[in-house]
Amino acid sequence: MNKMLIFSSLFLSITIFMCIFRAVKGSTAADRLVAINVIGTKTIILILIVSFILKETYFVDVALVYALISFVASIVISKFIGRWGGKKV
Repeated sequence: MNKMLIFSSLFLSITIFMCIFRAVKGSTAADRLVAINVIGTKTIILILIVSFILKETYFVDVALVYALISFVASIVISKFIGRWGGKKV
């Protein structure tokens, strides 16, 4: 079970780096926003997997706070994109 969780955390880390590449090279601001949201979601899942591997429950609180911050950041960025009209940045 632990080996599967470690493999899945490594796989998530690799896909996070792929999303970072997409966020940097995105063609429009909306593509970048989606990539940032995916990075946030995968990071939350990664924190929860690490919490399960280490059997530490306080990481769940960290993941919840990170989710709230990620949600507020995506709202702010989407309002910012709305002002620009979704043009390439």
